[in-house]
Amino acid sequence: MRRMRIIGIGSFALGLLMMAAPLIAAELSGKVYRGGTPAANLSITVEGRDVETRTDGKGEYKLDLPPGGYVLVVRGQRFPVTVSSGGTRQDIRL
Repeated sequence: MRRMRIIGIGSFALGLLMMAAPLIAAELSGKVYRGGTPAANLSITVEGRDVETRTDGKGEYKLDLPPGGYVLVVRGQRFPVTVSSGGTRQDIRL
């Protein structure tokens, strides 16, 4: 009886984890280039979401987003990207 209860609880927990998996953030990262040179201190927003970051001194950026399709906006230009559960690298050329 106790063993069945433990198996039931384990199955329930696994089910919850599988339902929550799409909500778990994955890392989207990359580098922004302008004229072939890494572009520092540029704002990157995610269209339709309240998410923003800036490129660092090497033009690199990182965002944590759930897996799915997004549009990044950099200096008014739109760049579609798909974030996979294992993380995605997306370089941007302006």
